[in-house]
Amino acid sequence: MGQVVEVKPGYARNYLIPRGLAEGVTRGRVKDIEERQKVLEVKAARIREGVEATAERVKSQPIKIQAHSSPEGKLFGSITNRQLADAIKEATGDEIDRHKIIVDEKVRTVGPHTAVIRLHPDVELVLDFEVEGDTPIVAETVEVADVEAEEAEEGVPEAGEIDTAPEASETEPPG
Repeated sequence: MGQVVEVKPGYARNYLIPRGLAEGVTRGRVKDIEERQKVLEVKAARIREGVEATAERVKSQPIKIQAHSSPEGKLFGSITNRQLADAIKEATGDEIDRHKIIVDEKVRTVGPHTAVIRLHPDVELVLDFEVEGDTPIVAETVEVADVEAEEAEEGVPEAGEIDTAPEASETEPPG
């Protein structure tokens, strides 16, 4: 847009000009094109400033996402860019298009993760976010010997002590 390009007359007359993709060039139109180019540059600078302000607001707020998880810290499913966009909107009030959020690896565990947000061709934001699980993470491991001791106390037969005698039924089979 705003460039002066030389093309074949038939291509300009039959394709570009009827579709509004180009205009014929005169001295007056060259000046108009230059003025439009200046206006577009000012608008682009304002948009870039607004996007940079949004990036600073997003980066300043901690982003936390709640998800269903196992006691080991693994998620049931994964965190998507849509969930991350919703969390950003909830934390900062700024709505970011989910297609601009890029998460490199699948987020399937509880803990800190990183995503890249491309808000503008000139503005790229690296966002750190935290995934919190709804189940507390188990830090201890249970000893197998402790489990066997509990089973023995409860009267559960140990391996090799399985009762193989058939149980007597209360009703006799017809006969």
